[in-house]
Amino acid sequence: MKNIFFFLLVLFLTACSEQDNDIVERSWGSMEGLERLVGNMNDTSYSSVRSKPPRYNANNTPVKIESYEGKFLWAEYAATWCKTCSQQAPQVKKVQSILKDQISFITVITGQSTRYEDHGTVKSAMLWASKNQLDPRHVYAAKLWYKTIPEHRLFSPQGHTLFVHA
Repeated sequence: MKNIFFFLLVLFLTACSEQDNDIVERSWGSMEGLERLVGNMNDTSYSSVRSKPPRYNANNTPVKIESYEGKFLWAEYAATWCKTCSQQAPQVKKVQSILKDQISFITVITGQSTRYEDHGTVKSAMLWASKNQLDPRHVYAAKLWYKTIPEHRLFSPQGHTLFVHA
């Protein structure tokens, strides 16, 4: 199963690199090339997030994203009110159980409801972790109520975005 996952990931990345000079269609619109998607590939320091405050996990512990430096990281962005997010959570958990030695998995709860600026909170992260039987140390609350969800991102050990699906 993990070989299939890596094969699909490599196939996707290969296909994207061949289209680098074309307009790439994404669910959030089109963009020129892939540089906006993957960012500055020469930046190997997580420097874009070092100045940001830590996010709090479901245990109410502050964690900085660079604590994942040196590991592949799969980030799932979800909201408690999102039916699709709830349907995807068991599948992500299944993949996590297979690849846990090679990739760190986190869930970022972006909102509690569809109300304007109803951000994710430690309480909503705790409820999500409990509902989906996830380790609360790896479920975070974020002030990202405006983010498209569900969204999945794979980051390299240096912090580069390698894959995005929203």
